[in-house]
Amino acid sequence: MKPILSIIIVSYNTNDLTLNCLKSIWQDKGLKETPFEIIVIDNSSKDDSVKNLKKLGKKITLIANKDNKGFGQANNQGLKVAQGNYILFLNSDTIVLHSAISQSLDWLSSHPEASTCTAQLLNKDKTIQASGGFFPNLANVFTWSFSLDDLPLVNKIIKPIHPHTPDFYTRDRFYLKDHQQDWVTGAFFLTRKPLLDKVNGFDENYFMYGEELELAYRIKQITPHNKVQYLIGPQIIHLGGASAISKLDPIVNEYMGILSFFKKHKSKFQYQIVKILLKINALTRAIIHFSPLYLKACSKI
Repeated sequence: MKPILSIIIVSYNTNDLTLNCLKSIWQDKGLKETPFEIIVIDNSSKDDSVKNLKKLGKKITLIANKDNKGFGQANNQGLKVAQGNYILFLNSDTIVLHSAISQSLDWLSSHPEASTCTAQLLNKDKTIQASGGFFPNLANVFTWSFSLDDLPLVNKIIKPIHPHTPDFYTRDRFYLKDHQQDWVTGAFFLTRKPLLDKVNGFDENYFMYGEELELAYRIKQITPHNKVQYLIGPQIIHLGGASAISKLDPIVNEYMGILSFFKKHKSKFQYQIVKILLKINALTRAIIHFSPLYLKACSKI
């Protein structure tokens, strides 16, 4: 039977995490009534990932790359062989709680006006983790660069790229209720395959970080009235950062992801302004946190 849902997972040196993720998927009771497939793309892991994934046989479709192709390109490999009408991009360092996948699929399939939805992401200690937000623009990059978005009420006036979680001192309730937003984190990104086919999947110029934001933006261009929904009912644990090659990677790649977005979708003038703002942000953080990592990041912007 042809699958309704294709779950695509990219792994890189996350042997135990990937196996735990797969185990949690199979424990989603709601999926027992739903034909689905799991496609795992391994980006040339140096641990036992490929060996152990091969042991699973036909329970998964395994694509073992000979080199690390990055998050976007690897997901596109999975997309090319996916048969489902719905696609779930799921990080290997996640644990699906209860019936999070089937709940999310039920919601999206019953809301044709929506293109995408995500589950509530939790940290290991079950505190709420940020998941996506609003598209970058000069206003929210400015407030983020000068930490003005940390002040009360600012985020209510200028929608932030990364809204605050409830444990932040402003006690924002953004992630405590169902709502619409512009983009969701690639850790759990459920969308429709026809839309992905129309936009040709992820931009492969992004290696890691920021590619899901850019993908959501292109989907928005072809479906201007679509909804991107954040759901608090379905929940997953996202451990985060398991595939980062170094501590500098997430910092640099976050900046480069925003820069790439402006270079591709905005004017040259806006791109140059944002470049200056991000340099200021990196320098400020380097001073406040006494962090040489941010100094290195600044030199790469």
